[in-house]
Amino acid sequence: PHSDDESLGCGGAIALHHRQGDRVKVDIVTDGAAGDPNGYYVGCDYPALRREESRRAGAILGVSDLEHWDYLDGKLAPTPELVERIGVLLSIERPDTLYRPSINEIHPDHWALGVAVESALQHYQPVVRDFCYEIWATVRPSHVIDITPVWDLKCKAITQYESQLRYNDYLRMVAGLNAYR
Repeated sequence: PHSDDESLGCGGAIALHHRQGDRVKVDIVTDGAAGDPNGYYVGCDYPALRREESRRAGAILGVSDLEHWDYLDGKLAPTPELVERIGVLLSIERPDTLYRPSINEIHPDHWALGVAVESALQHYQPVVRDFCYEIWATVRPSHVIDITPVWDLKCKAITQYESQLRYNDYLRMVAGLNAYR
């Protein structure tokens, strides 16, 4: 949903896919504008800063295609329009593997995107491996992927999000969550 969720939630899986030669596309759905509640970045184009951070992180993980949809950060809803847009994306890209936030995530934007993708998949005919990742909350996993060989890349990608690390110790949070798994 946001610039940083791809690295936090499934950055290790992205790096593993890249290592095995898979094409990796990441769609960041929101503009990230609400990510500076204390106004540290007043006067700059904050969504552009978040997009640049995601480009740097994506390059580290091996993302070959990165797209930003710029829905309003903090206002995402699983609307018919979003579900349709995801359905069109699926029809164009025809993925065999998909990663999305779990519908059990506690952040409303994470939940909304998880629900919208789940709805779009109900109308998608080809078989796709659908994996949910966790960001803010532990969820009941369907799969656990060992990312030990690419842990350093995941951490390096997360450090590209300086605007967010100013607010949260994501490296510690992700290390704890990933160690738990």
